[in-house]
Amino acid sequence: MTASRTQIWVIAYDTPSDRRRRRLANLLTGYGVRVQWSVFECELRHDQLEQLRRRLTRLVVEAEDSVRLWPVPARSCAQAIQLGRAVGATPWEDRLI
Repeated sequence: MTASRTQIWVIAYDTPSDRRRRRLANLLTGYGVRVQWSVFECELRHDQLEQLRRRLTRLVVEAEDSVRLWPVPARSCAQAIQLGRAVGATPWEDRLI
């Protein structure tokens, strides 16, 4: 991924801490769209991905939490199947939290 190209990422998290769960959700809301309670779709440039990874690393307690990031190829996005309530497109807003 070049600096100017974007990539869709699916990011999911799990933590036993309500406080960290809120902080993770608030952080990810600044980068993408919540599609499930603990799942976000984010369209990120390489620099944004690296910034998000640094911020997530500071929040996560390795012994208790799990955060996973999956890149989604463009061809897979075109084949996505939506069942149930639709969620809006993934907008990028350069917000800082």
